Amino acid sequence: MARRTKIEPSGPPSPADRRVLSTGRVVFLVIAAAAPLAAMVGNVPLALIHGNGAGLPAAYLVGMLILLCFSVGYAAMGRRVVNTGAFYTYIARSLGKPTGVAAAYVAVLAYTALTCGLVGSFGYFTRLVLLTENVDLPWYLYSAIAIVIVAALGYRSADLSAKVLGTLMIAEFAVLLVFDAIAAGRHGGDAFPTVSWTGGQVFSGSLGIALMFAFVSFVGFESAALYGEETHSPERSIPRATYIAVTAIGLFYILTSWIVVGAAGGDRAPELAHEELGNLVFTLIQRDAGTGLYDMAAVLLCTSLLASLLALHNAASRYLFALGRERVLPHQLGRYHPQHLSPHVGSLTVTAVATLTTLCFAVSGADPYTAYAAGTIGLGTLGVIALQAAAALAVIVFFWRRQDRDLWRGFVAPAIGFAGLAAGFVLAVINYATLTGSVSTVVNTVPVTLMVAAAAGVVVALRLRRHKPAVYAAIAESQLRRRDRTAAAPAPTAYQRKYCLVGAGPSGLVMGRALVQEGVPFDWFEKHTEVGGIWDMDNPGSPMYRSAHFISSKYTSGFFGYPMPADYPDYPTWQQIRDYIRDFARAYDLPRNITFGVAVSNAELLPDDRWSVTLSTGEVRVYDGLIAAPGVTWHPNEPTLPGAETFTGEIRHSVTFRDGLELRDKRVLVVGAGNSGVDIACDAARHADAAFLSVRRGYHYVPKHIYGVPTDALLSGVLEPPKGVSLPSDPNEIVNSLVGDLTRLGLPAPDHEVLTSHPIMNSQVLHHLTHGDLIAKPDVRHLTPTGVAFADGSTEDIDVVLLATGYEYRIPFLDEGLLRWKAGHPQLYLNVFSREHDSLYVLGFIEFADAAYKRFDEMAQLIVMDIRARETGIRKADLDRLKSDDTPDLSGGMSYLDSPRHANYVNSHAYQTYLAELRDRFDWPDITETAYLPTHAEQSSPSILERTAEVPA
Repeated sequence: MARRTKIEPSGPPSPADRRVLSTGRVVFLVIAAAAPLAAMVGNVPLALIHGNGAGLPAAYLVGMLILLCFSVGYAAMGRRVVNTGAFYTYIARSLGKPTGVAAAYVAVLAYTALTCGLVGSFGYFTRLVLLTENVDLPWYLYSAIAIVIVAALGYRSADLSAKVLGTLMIAEFAVLLVFDAIAAGRHGGDAFPTVSWTGGQVFSGSLGIALMFAFVSFVGFESAALYGEETHSPERSIPRATYIAVTAIGLFYILTSWIVVGAAGGDRAPELAHEELGNLVFTLIQRDAGTGLYDMAAVLLCTSLLASLLALHNAASRYLFALGRERVLPHQLGRYHPQHLSPHVGSLTVTAVATLTTLCFAVSGADPYTAYAAGTIGLGTLGVIALQAAAALAVIVFFWRRQDRDLWRGFVAPAIGFAGLAAGFVLAVINYATLTGSVSTVVNTVPVTLMVAAAAGVVVALRLRRHKPAVYAAIAESQLRRRDRTAAAPAPTAYQRKYCLVGAGPSGLVMGRALVQEGVPFDWFEKHTEVGGIWDMDNPGSPMYRSAHFISSKYTSGFFGYPMPADYPDYPTWQQIRDYIRDFARAYDLPRNITFGVAVSNAELLPDDRWSVTLSTGEVRVYDGLIAAPGVTWHPNEPTLPGAETFTGEIRHSVTFRDGLELRDKRVLVVGAGNSGVDIACDAARHADAAFLSVRRGYHYVPKHIYGVPTDALLSGVLEPPKGVSLPSDPNEIVNSLVGDLTRLGLPAPDHEVLTSHPIMNSQVLHHLTHGDLIAKPDVRHLTPTGVAFADGSTEDIDVVLLATGYEYRIPFLDEGLLRWKAGHPQLYLNVFSREHDSLYVLGFIEFADAAYKRFDEMAQLIVMDIRARETGIRKADLDRLKSDDTPDLSGGMSYLDSPRHANYVNSHAYQTYLAELRDRFDWPDITETAYLPTHAEQSSPSILERTAEVPA
């Protein structure tokens, strides 16, 4: 048994190594984005004048309740959907990808506009503050200082930004709370006028306009969703931060606006607001609390604007990062800094836009407040409110389709939020001139740009759907959050039907584990005397050879709940895989369920959908269902080469190959460039007198490591590149830059993208080709008595032709007529279910560019789910309809090679996503690392902590 040691922290960095934000820090970022001091100073006077006067605190209360209702729905959806792209992810999931991209474009425009507007506001107000100290400089110089500060902080990381924002936020809260306390002490009961809550006052004037200003004051709370990837538990942290932020901001606004109304004379407050306008709050502070607090408030207004500017800059940067990563915008925006792990390209882009916009307004001589700030902040406010309303609608649509919807969380609360936000948007459009405080026609027609942005998003999405379906499929991807058996455990069932499971390779083992846990009666047959399938070289017919290694790294491979040992190399040897599989079987006490040394010779379908199974012993048994896990590399595909009848050398399939020493003193041609073919070609390069590799078409040869990190773990995001290395998001760009022009080695150029064929994971074949140990040749034209003639007219003397030409899919104990076949592959629903026979299942007949064992586990869960439905009748009709008619597109938008091997090829991510949706639809628990507990854990299975750190797929 392999020795196991604890994993050392010196391994490649994983996503967990990224700097993370706590709930408290997200709250700081969110509240700072709302800029409470600036909101009070800028919005309260206008709301008193144009809104419902002294009833303003009630408008803030209504706004807070509406946003809390929205947050209830948002949190409920967040518990079911993994959100990595803020609200537009939810919008795309529920309302369609074109609508989602439109929302994302609006969001980018809105947050960037808010950032620009706050740059202008900061310059304007900072100049006013410093004028009191006889410092008279142009506003744009102060704006330039703000741009430099925010650029530096945004470029480094959100974590550093959170520290700065937290300090500034506490200070501005403190100065207004001190004012509240002093004003309450000075005015007594008059500081809390009851008139603010009387029906006549609340509904006087325009409650709608007051509500509009209330929503404006809350703008920024929604940015919590943008920090989901930077928290440990986004399903808890982000909703919690949203609740805390909305409640804290709302209560603060209610209290402070109420005291401002009281200090300004109760129902006479609108008159004073008319006189003072933007100076209203400062006038009251100076009158009631003195010059010291007034000076502090003036300074903190500038820092409040700076804090809000920094938070909104971060939000805009993260939207650009998300859209760049999904190639809805230029993919360079989707890169993060290799050291700071921040979306630095997005941050620099926002900085550039803000700089250019500020420069234009400075050169034009336009007023920084009434023109620059008013227009851009008004535009941003409209965009954010529209985004919030659309997200609320998306929550309703999402839960409307689900059987587990809660009336309050899934409909009533988000409906209230949608109605309130939609009303706020309409009111903001109608009263846009009041919102901006500007009479400029140019400023007040700016909202048209939101429609342009939304239309552009729809056009881009539709173009991608037509011309780049793989990119389109990846837009706004979201996955249902995993639910383990404790959260969604089906009720126990007393099973009466009995099943037959054939095969004890990796797929058979995970199937057996699933059946045992579910309590399904079954008999299990394995023709060999041990578990392990092809990985046991002693198993007759195994294609294993001495130099074979796993082509998936230990970081992405392994069974759920049983990671590969930490002391295994990145790419384990075949012996290590064999031992790992055997350890897995023993840890779950699976061998005691297996009848070894007995094969299933024949399985015949009976009229009642049962199976008559004949064993190699001659015994015949009858079962209610048949589960075939026969493996896919047992039946060699051996084409007949022209001239083979006259060839005097040796022709053999790679299934017979065991050791490179067999090729010593021979001239060897390997036909076929799959993973086994290039492995054996490398053996030939080391041992044979001369080695040749015949390749019919161009393939991508993917090195097993990139910057010392296993390639599959790096491309899948399980591990991060080393510090200081920033990789492009396009795997084609990565591989092509590392490998270069393959034609210089005599290989044909690939005619497809990297992930549209099964990857050739091999670093050594290129080494041998570049050193002349291995010679690339084109397709074989025909054999000669002593050698081979190739398609390019060249010839070589050859002693051994090794056919690495793959394997045929067969289920030898089944009549092929029981299934429909295409290009040598059975046509199975989800590569698992027979569409013709309800009681027939096949496990392991699937191809994708991913580690297989966890996918086998997910497929096994589908089978158990169907077995339960057969037993109980619950949702059986729905499953039968799917097996009969459902034809999902599992390509993920990829155009796979037109070859027999790729006839049933699926995109692993698309497949996982669809299976997760299916489990969710039938309320079936997800398979997780804790779904199974080893039966002999103490004796034979080390704990998860002693094994390789893995990120669940």
